Amino acid sequence: MPDLAHRRIEGLTVWRALLMLGGLLLHATVGREDYWPFAIVNIVSGSFRMGAFFIISGMLTGMAMVRRGAAAREWLQKRMLALAIPTLFGIAILCPTIRLLLAGMDGNQEPAFSFYHLWFMVALLDYTALTWLLCRFEPMGRHRPRWDHFSISQPVLLTATGAVSFLLMLATSATIADWSGDGATLLRQAPLVIGYAPMFLLGLLCGRFPPLRMALTSDWRFPVAIIALIGVCHVGWHAGWISSTEPGARELLLHASAAWCPAAVTALIVRSALGIRSVPPPLQHLSEASLTIYLAHYPLILAIRALIAPLGFGPWIALAVMVVGGGSLSYFVHALMVRRSHTLSLLVNGRSRLSA
Repeated sequence: MPDLAHRRIEGLTVWRALLMLGGLLLHATVGREDYWPFAIVNIVSGSFRMGAFFIISGMLTGMAMVRRGAAAREWLQKRMLALAIPTLFGIAILCPTIRLLLAGMDGNQEPAFSFYHLWFMVALLDYTALTWLLCRFEPMGRHRPRWDHFSISQPVLLTATGAVSFLLMLATSATIADWSGDGATLLRQAPLVIGYAPMFLLGLLCGRFPPLRMALTSDWRFPVAIIALIGVCHVGWHAGWISSTEPGARELLLHASAAWCPAAVTALIVRSALGIRSVPPPLQHLSEASLTIYLAHYPLILAIRALIAPLGFGPWIALAVMVVGGGSLSYFVHALMVRRSHTLSLLVNGRSRLSA
């Protein structure tokens, strides 16, 4: 495969946006996880979607750092600011809105504070800050280590990444297991935030060192085998072939899925992205609007759910209305408001000036 360290992989940018936008389908099933097709959506999404997103984000970050060379640290500082502003806006405005909508829908008192879907922004900001710290100690120029002859097999790379992530998820879950109240709610996503850190690091290294990226994408068979094995385990659990009375056994399977599937799926995604020569304009526009759509879609979906509840729609019609309605309204928010306003562009997208 060619050395792509110095140019963007446009197909990878689109894949990152599509993974983020998969949240529309997931959040439209909130409250109906007892319905088995929606439970499958939750399992599939939790198995790879955000983990693969973080690997791809790390890879794009690594490539951007290579292109900028000595200016990489300054770029990372700007990147942190561009992430921090929408994160703070979401925490201050969107999270209280979601809390009110959920409380009204369920009739229950929501916790005083929760990150809801904004946890991924907090995680991405943390990973970027960690990258900036690591970059401060990285040798530059002629003293920079060469990885031209670095060699590692794809099975070792995928297995090791999954193992580290799995252990971090288990350790974090055990640490917060006895927490209760608002503190437990606040840390609900901590196992994923900490467990996904090695995945972002994997993507970062793959973006900076082509031999590692070539190892990740060297074959399709081992990634497919991992995905198939995890899939069989889930089917076996729900079919009763696999059962356990041990507390937390189900959580172990979910953590294993979230730990080993993302890198395997990303290997297949990157292989497909390398074959994309140009991105169709509709997908390009969707990619540009993806952050706005992700931030805005959840409260919009909850508002739509409240509006259509008296109509008694079946689960599939309700799902379609929420996904199409929430996604469309979120896109129009970007196209008609965020993209046209300097203030909203800064608050929602972290951009200090409007894109052309």
